[in-house]
Amino acid sequence: MLVRFAVQNFRSFSEQTGISMVANGRIRRMEDHVVTCGDLKLLRGAFVYGANASGKSNLIRAVDFATKIVDLGSTDAVNFYDQYCKLNKEAVDQPGVFQFEILIDNRVYSYGFALSYRDGRIVEEWLYNLGASGSEFCYFARDERGHVRTDLNLRGESRKRFEVYRGDVKALQSGLFLAEMAKKPEHEDFRVFRQVHEWFKRVIVIFPESVYRPLPLVVRGKKRKRQLEACLTHFDTGIDSIGVHPTTLENELGSATAKRLRERLRAQLADKEEYVYRDRRVLLVVRREKDELKVGKLRLNHKDAVEPFNFVEESCGTKRLFDLIPLFFDDLGDCIVFIDELDRSLHPRLTVEFVNLFYRFTQGRNLQMIVTTHESALLDLNLIRQDEIWLVERLPTGSTLYSLNDFKVRFDKQIEKDYLLGRFGAVPFFSSDYVAEEGEEYGDPQT
Repeated sequence: MLVRFAVQNFRSFSEQTGISMVANGRIRRMEDHVVTCGDLKLLRGAFVYGANASGKSNLIRAVDFATKIVDLGSTDAVNFYDQYCKLNKEAVDQPGVFQFEILIDNRVYSYGFALSYRDGRIVEEWLYNLGASGSEFCYFARDERGHVRTDLNLRGESRKRFEVYRGDVKALQSGLFLAEMAKKPEHEDFRVFRQVHEWFKRVIVIFPESVYRPLPLVVRGKKRKRQLEACLTHFDTGIDSIGVHPTTLENELGSATAKRLRERLRAQLADKEEYVYRDRRVLLVVRREKDELKVGKLRLNHKDAVEPFNFVEESCGTKRLFDLIPLFFDDLGDCIVFIDELDRSLHPRLTVEFVNLFYRFTQGRNLQMIVTTHESALLDLNLIRQDEIWLVERLPTGSTLYSLNDFKVRFDKQIEKDYLLGRFGAVPFFSSDYVAEEGEEYGDPQT
């Protein structure tokens, strides 16, 4: 699970700022929104508010940027050149810093790295175990020269191996030491490196424009199909059943896109495994059966329609639900899901109901959902807790994150109105000057 994420010098974030998933111990309400892990209580949800262009989406982009680098093991395959904070004239020469505090087997680890925006070099990287009393144990800390120090008390073969690995890191100017250690043969002394690296594979990021489905969506299995149909009916989409009609990638995507996708899926899909591809026009279900890819096109049956609808014919809100509903399914496992613009194309009541169902259906799972949103209907302390609400304010020097907890709001307060009035900040403030058309004076009557 995620304990805390912090970022510095990335897009609109100049100074270090971050979001914490540690629950406020003084709040006793909605305890089902909290997961207890030893002495630590972590929130299952976080809702980030702010004006347009305040930096909400940049928080999600920072997580996506950093997790991609960890997953790939290097900055070589990401665009890092223009990701620094352009509100600071010195930012291009300062490192971008990304730090995750994470929970694995009831132990808290702090992993992070700093990269140069000039050439993509990793200038710092570290992994610590954080003790409950404030103590720290250094698994490794790497500096700009490539020197690696550690508190590990290694002996014999393990010590020899680590010395070799530590010497190799000087050649990994754009590569991560964590990723390299995770590739090494299984060894008990180095197991933590693999565990931390694997944690990042459980981070899922969903943007409104996502093409490749971030969440698994199984529509051929009877149980999952019934669950999906029940959810679509519950959300009043007009859909009462779904079907999958045989087709080919070439028919739906064209030969060039089909070739690229086929190569990707053959490398990634295991036998009998399903994958769902979607874009604005179509939703395809691809299943690998030995060396063949079986492709089906999703068709949606409406109660009053004489024939099925294609995915492209559905509303934007219905399409958005196909991104979100799989969160309810237990085969997703324990993940940390970041969603940019949860409420995009959704009715306020539907957004509220989605959040209600998230907490109900994921109870007992170590699954966290962190979203950005403008939906003020969620600002109800009978729906979410004070410590789950975060605000992003755009300042002249950059964006900053802060918690509603900072305002010591009573649990029975109607916070939606106060937020819209600007009492917590993180809302747009309009110029007092009327934006007049050319030649029109302020105060002229409108025609």
